[in-house]
Amino acid sequence: MKAAIIDQFGGPEVFKIEEVEKPKIKLDQLLVKVKTVGINPIDWKQRNGNHRFVLGAPFPIVLGYDVCGEVVEIGNRCYKFKVGDEVFGVLDNKYGGALAEFAAGHEKCFAIKPKGISNEEAAAFPMVALTALQALRDKINLRNDQTIVFNGASGGVGHVAIQIAKLMGAKVIAVAGKSSKEFVSQFKPDEFIDYTEQHILNTNIKTDIFFDVIGNLTFPKIKHLLKPGGTYLNLNYIHSLTKLPVNIFHQLFSKGKKAKTLLMKHDSSDLDLVSKWIQEKKIKICLDKIFPLDKIHEAHRYAEQGHNKGKNVVVISE
Repeated sequence: MKAAIIDQFGGPEVFKIEEVEKPKIKLDQLLVKVKTVGINPIDWKQRNGNHRFVLGAPFPIVLGYDVCGEVVEIGNRCYKFKVGDEVFGVLDNKYGGALAEFAAGHEKCFAIKPKGISNEEAAAFPMVALTALQALRDKINLRNDQTIVFNGASGGVGHVAIQIAKLMGAKVIAVAGKSSKEFVSQFKPDEFIDYTEQHILNTNIKTDIFFDVIGNLTFPKIKHLLKPGGTYLNLNYIHSLTKLPVNIFHQLFSKGKKAKTLLMKHDSSDLDLVSKWIQEKKIKICLDKIFPLDKIHEAHRYAEQGHNKGKNVVVISE
């Protein structure tokens, strides 16, 4: 099968389009004919080699986690899907494996693709929606009487998380650049802060939750913005673990303020809930750019710049 592979870590130029062996599925896995693949920050971070000390370097590596496609083979211990089903989800293999004509993943990774959305939208949803849902519902238990700041409101996780926070009834303060104001405004945040005119750290805001989606701040820097008992949440899991001793020290003198991180969990029931919200038009995904597989290096280069409004997607097949 055709795939975008890397045989060394580095910049977008390390990608090659080559023929590789089709994945062999386990008893509790599905084989999916890939139609579209969503790009997430974890993809280009792994391409750079950021996770090599955890995941190793099993070259050639096929990157990519977010996927939309058609089920073509089912393991004997899979009961939720049948051949021909259109599904979307987040792969759970080391380094993913979505940037190929076929990809394998465990049954818990997938849900039936929501009706009424394109393959491109379906591939863009899974990781950001699961991350936002699990962060707001499980990690911080967001309530309708709370205020939440989203630093990085125009990105993939940011624009979906705003919508879910509004569904939960919270007051939302969105932080993004001036060029993103119109884009972010469609999700009806209660307040918008243009970081090019006023840095969030210099405001008089007091918030229950500071969701550092973009991850360019730290708990010690933002803790003065938190109400007593407030929470700072950073999505950079591995980096947050390295900062754990510093955060614990600052928590001791911060009136119950906490620093947390999140590692997204593969959960088909959460994907089913996301699908329900999509079909009820309670949340939507916004696409920035769409690339063919042979332009994967351009897709990564653009995504890595960090100025996209919504998600970027790669088309593998129609």
